Amino acid sequence: MEFLMYYASFATAGGVVSTWSLWRPAMNWIKENKPESMINRFKWLNGTFFFIISTICAPAMIACLAYEDRFIESFIKSLLKKDDEK
Repeated sequence: MEFLMYYASFATAGGVVSTWSLWRPAMNWIKENKPESMINRFKWLNGTFFFIISTICAPAMIACLAYEDRFIESFIKSLLKKDDEK
């Protein structure tokens, strides 16, 4: 049971760090460069999903944080893909 408590705190901290270091800069870029994007209207929902997924996948997010610039670039491209299809 003690292991789960340590893992839960590690995962939650990983989710917070990933959201702050990866999601927030991507959203700031989208807000500045593509203000008409659909992503801006549902920012809170997108952030909630990102936090939940990054908390669940906390050990894998270490690799994303190591290659932060590449991840943010790919993340922005995937978020804006739906807008580009219009």
